[in-house]
Amino acid sequence: MKNVRKGQKGFTLLEIIVVLAVIGALAAILSPVVFRYIDDANRARAQADANTIAAAVQQMYKDTGRWPAYAAGTGALTFASTDADVLSSNTACDGSDDVTTLDTTEPVDSTTGSTWALGADLCDSLTRQLITNASSYTTTGNRAWKGPYLDTVPALDPWGRSYLVNIKNANPNEEGPTTQKWVIVISAGPDGNLDTAANTVVNANPAVAGDDVVARVK
Repeated sequence: MKNVRKGQKGFTLLEIIVVLAVIGALAAILSPVVFRYIDDANRARAQADANTIAAAVQQMYKDTGRWPAYAAGTGALTFASTDADVLSSNTACDGSDDVTTLDTTEPVDSTTGSTWALGADLCDSLTRQLITNASSYTTTGNRAWKGPYLDTVPALDPWGRSYLVNIKNANPNEEGPTTQKWVIVISAGPDGNLDTAANTVVNANPAVAGDDVVARVK
């Protein structure tokens, strides 16, 4: 026979209900605060990643006089049809594929950001251009590639999508005030949609749209 200590008793059903109600109320109060903190932390991380990538792109241009887009780094300082339109943190980009045939980590165009036209854009990886020098930029002389310009490229943003750079807008032929366009590093944000237009000319406001996270390269 089990021994039952004199005076021992368990929780009543009412007490359990009260405790659960208190826990539920606290969760309802704290959840928005916790989610807001997580969102702020994710956005801060994405902004830091974008800023780091933008700085690396700028440093490569400072060293080489070339933006990281050329399929053959020792070629002329003009963009060719074989050069990259978009740089991605996705290492599957190798300069010969368009963005949307790669995998589901690539952001997609939203209705307001359709000028990215990612389905037709040749994609090269930031790793190939900034870390491994896969395009064979010259490594000697006054305009030498002095990378790697990053230790590692952040593979994905906090929401599981690639970082992109609309590097085709760095085309040296587009230098006039009505033709030169912003070059930006972009994370599509929590919704995975590119809301910010890719081809805004520099004399217009490069307004960040939707929940995108953006760092300006030039």
